[in-house]
Amino acid sequence: MKRIKHNDLTHWFIRDHGELPASYLKSCREFFKAGREDAEMYERQAASDKLQASSSKRQADAETNKK
Repeated sequence: MKRIKHNDLTHWFIRDHGELPASYLKSCREFFKAGREDAEMYERQAASDKLQASSSKRQADAETNKK
Protein backbone atom coordinates (compact mmCIF):
# COMPACT_ATOMS: atom_id res chain seq x y z
CA MET A 1 0.00 0.00 0.00
CA LYS A 2 1.16 3.50 -0.83
CA ARG A 3 1.98 5.68 2.16
CA ILE A 4 -1.01 7.71 3.36
CA LYS A 5 -0.59 11.26 4.55
CA HIS A 6 -2.23 11.78 7.95
CA ASN A 7 -3.80 15.08 6.89
CA ASP A 8 -5.52 13.45 3.89
CA LEU A 9 -8.99 12.28 4.95
CA THR A 10 -9.88 10.80 1.54
CA HIS A 11 -8.90 7.28 2.54
CA TRP A 12 -11.07 7.45 5.69
CA PHE A 13 -14.15 7.82 3.50
CA ILE A 14 -13.34 5.64 0.48
CA ARG A 15 -11.43 2.65 1.86
CA ASP A 16 -12.29 -0.15 4.19
CA HIS A 17 -10.94 0.76 7.62
CA GLY A 18 -9.56 -2.76 7.98
CA GLU A 19 -7.08 -1.94 5.20
CA LEU A 20 -5.85 1.29 6.77
CA PRO A 21 -2.90 1.61 9.17
CA ALA A 22 -3.81 1.94 12.84
CA SER A 23 -1.82 5.17 13.16
CA TYR A 24 -3.83 6.75 10.31
CA LEU A 25 -7.13 5.68 11.88
CA LYS A 26 -6.04 7.07 15.25
CA SER A 27 -5.05 10.38 13.67
CA CYS A 28 -8.41 10.68 11.89
CA ARG A 29 -10.36 9.85 15.05
CA GLU A 30 -8.45 12.52 16.99
CA PHE A 31 -9.14 15.04 14.21
CA PHE A 32 -12.88 14.32 14.18
CA LYS A 33 -13.05 14.32 17.98
CA ALA A 34 -11.31 17.72 18.15
CA GLY A 35 -13.71 19.10 15.54
CA ARG A 36 -16.72 17.83 17.47
CA GLU A 37 -15.39 19.35 20.70
CA ASP A 38 -14.79 22.67 18.93
CA ALA A 39 -18.32 22.64 17.52
CA GLU A 40 -19.76 21.94 20.97
CA MET A 41 -17.67 24.76 22.46
CA TYR A 42 -18.88 27.25 19.81
CA GLU A 43 -22.46 26.08 20.34
CA ARG A 44 -22.17 26.66 24.09
CA GLN A 45 -20.56 30.06 23.48
CA ALA A 46 -23.33 31.06 21.07
CA ALA A 47 -25.98 30.08 23.61
CA SER A 48 -24.13 32.02 26.28
CA ASP A 49 -23.88 35.10 24.04
CA LYS A 50 -27.61 34.96 23.35
CA LEU A 51 -28.36 34.89 27.07
CA GLN A 52 -26.04 37.80 27.72
CA ALA A 53 -27.46 39.83 24.87
CA SER A 54 -31.04 39.38 26.01
CA SER A 55 -30.20 40.10 29.64
CA SER A 56 -28.33 43.29 28.73
CA LYS A 57 -31.32 44.44 26.68
CA ARG A 58 -33.61 43.94 29.66
CA GLN A 59 -31.14 45.83 31.80
CA ALA A 60 -31.07 48.73 29.32
CA ASP A 61 -34.89 48.77 29.19
CA ALA A 62 -35.03 48.91 32.99
CA GLU A 63 -32.64 51.87 33.07
CA THR A 64 -34.71 53.68 30.42
CA ASN A 65 -37.89 53.15 32.43
CA LYS A 66 -36.24 54.66 35.55
CA LYS A 67 -35.81 58.04 33.84
